[in-house]
Amino acid sequence: MNRSEYQKIIDEIIGEAALVLLQKAGPVNTQALIDQLICMKEQSTDHEQREAIIAAITDVRNSILAGKKLREEQPNRDNVLPLFGDKEQSGSNRKH
Repeated sequence: MNRSEYQKIIDEIIGEAALVLLQKAGPVNTQALIDQLICMKEQSTDHEQREAIIAAITDVRNSILAGKKLREEQPNRDNVLPLFGDKEQSGSNRKH
């Protein structure tokens, strides 16, 4: 199995866990997602599936750490990330 196929399986597992959270109508946040993935891992009897779930948990945790690192690097910025770069618009070229 190549890397992209394995990543697709991990993404599907994360999506499956997110759907369970939505069906439960409880909180949908990263901690709840990790808790659901851990529950899925404990219930799984297939070794390969357990390994993929562990990789999904690691993926979510790495995303959390990357977000924290980004916020620490830019502490004085608003909680808004630019979609099209960080260029500021010039005031004299108004479009509207």
